Amino acid sequence: MSPPLNTNILHVEPQQERSVESTQHIVSCATELFVERGYTATTFAMIAERTGFSRSIVTARFGNKENLAFAVVRRATAQWDEMFARHETLGTGLDDLLAFVRLSQSGIVADPTSRLVLERLYSESLSPLSPLHLRFQQSVIDLGARLASYIQKGVKDGSIRKNVNIDATAQLLIAQLRGIGYQWFLFPELVDTNIYHEELLQQLVRSLSPT
Repeated sequence: MSPPLNTNILHVEPQQERSVESTQHIVSCATELFVERGYTATTFAMIAERTGFSRSIVTARFGNKENLAFAVVRRATAQWDEMFARHETLGTGLDDLLAFVRLSQSGIVADPTSRLVLERLYSESLSPLSPLHLRFQQSVIDLGARLASYIQKGVKDGSIRKNVNIDATAQLLIAQLRGIGYQWFLFPELVDTNIYHEELLQQLVRSLSPT
């Protein structure tokens, strides 16, 4: 994942503080519009109008809509990256894998807007012609490597059966988590993600624990 925007700047001059605040305001407004309209249907002019700033200010900060979309993704994923990093190496490989699933659910509850904008942008990134395609493709590659490392750790420490197909299991888990997110994106008032994630946790324990 790309590093988050630096919003924790200490001892800055008032003008710098205003710059940080206005930058975050632009990202927030872009997030709202991407959720409401999608990436393709949102124009730079719409974002500028929503912020209340001139288009020249928005352009000066980000250059183009693609860069602004990447800033939205960085901010949306920053807190989850921090949560995931904190829990690693705290237990067995299976513990890490289960904690990752629980944290995925916690992310939806704690910040549904960030999850919504990621789902919206992800759906539009599926076309190879989308400027977001390579960005999200790399994020899936990185996530697969992270989950595979948990599974490999579990095989070594004995918490996961030795004959598991590590890469296939990692990719299947990504597919399941993405599927839960997609269902929630389509039917946010009907889908109880707590139930889905809990069932997924039980499936992982049954399928991966040594027999």
